[in-house]
Amino acid sequence: MRRPTLFTCALASGLALTMLTARILADDDTVDDFGLFIAHQLSAHAEALFGFTHPLDSSAVGGYTGADNLKAIEVADGLRVSLVSSSVASAADQIAMWPNDDNPRYLFVCDEETSTPAVQRVDLTKPPAANATTIVTGLSSCDPVRRTPWGTIIVAEEAGSTGGLYELFDPASISTAINVTNRATGANTDPTHLVKQKAVGSLSFESFAIKPDGTMIYGDELAPSGGAAGGAIYKFVPLSPYPGGTPVTSAAFSPLSAGSIFGLRVAAANGSSNWGQGAEVGKGKWVAIDTTASGIFDASGNIVLRAAQAAGKFTGFYRPEDMDVDPIAREEGMFRACWANTGRLNFGGDTTVENSAVHGEVLCMVEEPNASAATGTIPVVTKLVVGSQQLGMPDNVAFQPHTGNLVVLEDGPTTIMTPSGEQPRGNDLWICLPDGGDDDTLTDGRGRD
Repeated sequence: MRRPTLFTCALASGLALTMLTARILADDDTVDDFGLFIAHQLSAHAEALFGFTHPLDSSAVGGYTGADNLKAIEVADGLRVSLVSSSVASAADQIAMWPNDDNPRYLFVCDEETSTPAVQRVDLTKPPAANATTIVTGLSSCDPVRRTPWGTIIVAEEAGSTGGLYELFDPASISTAINVTNRATGANTDPTHLVKQKAVGSLSFESFAIKPDGTMIYGDELAPSGGAAGGAIYKFVPLSPYPGGTPVTSAAFSPLSAGSIFGLRVAAANGSSNWGQGAEVGKGKWVAIDTTASGIFDASGNIVLRAAQAAGKFTGFYRPEDMDVDPIAREEGMFRACWANTGRLNFGGDTTVENSAVHGEVLCMVEEPNASAATGTIPVVTKLVVGSQQLGMPDNVAFQPHTGNLVVLEDGPTTIMTPSGEQPRGNDLWICLPDGGDDDTLTDGRGRD
């Protein structure tokens, strides 16, 4: 979409000439399979498109149990792996850099499978074997973590309808692990440094896309079941937006301390009634949650967003996962966020048996300014990546700096079934080109890296 014009034109012209020549002169099978031909062209131009020499042809073998952690990861030619920390908990999930992305001193990491630790701080000036410090315990399935524009760290729980969001103030100075003693109320042993922000609601947190003023887009990591919708996408609008400037050092001044929550109805813009099951892309609208509906508040005052979704009939997706803000769109004055809907596979690529085959996808949302709309915007949802048996169950996403490419990490099954029995299979990282000037919204190609 925003690749340098000169390179795009040169590559397009080269591809056009190559395709014409190949169609006339060549006689190999790829000429008759245009999709395979394009895949070969992506591989041949990988250095210019993706930044590495050649994409991996297949998934790495999973189940590595050796002593050298670096050998657990197989990467494309032109990439390298280095060890950052071997002292974090084994189920470390998402990561946030501190105090910035360009020159971080610390990493903040959630552990998804234990409550001790729940959050760790990694000091990048120390040896990998001894650089992790536990700073929070007592959470359930801590998963997403972000550095906010106002200078705090937020972490949240992928814990069903009871998952909460917590904000860490002055996180680099925490010297004693903070224990959350009551997840429902947010009570903990250091309320100066850690506060549960009930205003954003409770759900199974996995993703955030945060605007500079504290407005936040986030999803509920919920699969459809028995005909009930999957997880919804929400928007939090702060009562007191962050004005910029001085970092926030106390909960009272955080934009997340109070505000309004809206749920997404896709295909409901401008009074359209064609929203509901089957409508997951198109122009939508933000609908304020009905705080008077039954079951919206629990006994501890938490806003139960799954009850709000049922009452508001918000659009459901198949397990909304990680989300990232497009930095190039942001530089152009547009808010665009992309997220993964994981779907469900029983086995990975090249398997001989598959029961579910819900391949997952990556969707993107652009907020179009509209003064008459709720929250001042019309959300427009489009598809960017359509999954497959090879690119299955996308989970984490991150934009590559400066290029517009999106990196997608799988979180799928680690075995496949073959004629000789069950075999291990690794999960893959894919890098996806932005959508170009063609007449669809999909990535112009992807490579396994």
